[in-house]
Amino acid sequence: MSIKNVKTKNISWLKLKNTTTTPETEKLFEDSIETRGFIRNMQAVLGQFPAVLLAQDALSRALTVEYEGGLNGKERELIALVVSVQNRCRPCVWGHAAKLRQITGDALWVGGIEVNYRDAELSPRERAIADYVQKLTEAPETVEEHDLAPLRASGVTEQEIIEVVAIAAYFNFSNRINSGLGVQPNPEPFLSFR
Repeated sequence: MSIKNVKTKNISWLKLKNTTTTPETEKLFEDSIETRGFIRNMQAVLGQFPAVLLAQDALSRALTVEYEGGLNGKERELIALVVSVQNRCRPCVWGHAAKLRQITGDALWVGGIEVNYRDAELSPRERAIADYVQKLTEAPETVEEHDLAPLRASGVTEQEIIEVVAIAAYFNFSNRINSGLGVQPNPEPFLSFR
């Protein structure tokens, strides 16, 4: 498959011409089509700035890969969804809700998190993680050392605390790109795994 131009019309507030790909961005777009079936609109917009698109993708992959002794996929997606809901970022809410529905097979539970994670049935560990990333997203200037205590008390390790913070920080970045540029959500995630 060869992608010559990636469509950018009506996917953000920007008046962009179609993105002409580089070999690196073409590979990224092809991988996205192969794994998801579509190119995410944020990727298409950032295709105008290949260095940022490639760096964003590398950081995203580094933070979403599970490894032994780290956060599991459900916890990672819970962080992404809580942060994205707090920021009201539709592309990310739709995408991470879909991934969490895929992981859990429970569309109703995920829907509850989309409305208000505080009312959702969460384990003590999940609740500590969600509360921490919500505070870090809503009022980062108020986060203090004592805010780590509930994480530790629920069994989150020091290494995992780094993951929690890094994942929350990354999705705040991603949300700001989408919100700042008016990136429209792809419809595919909204419709999937229901």
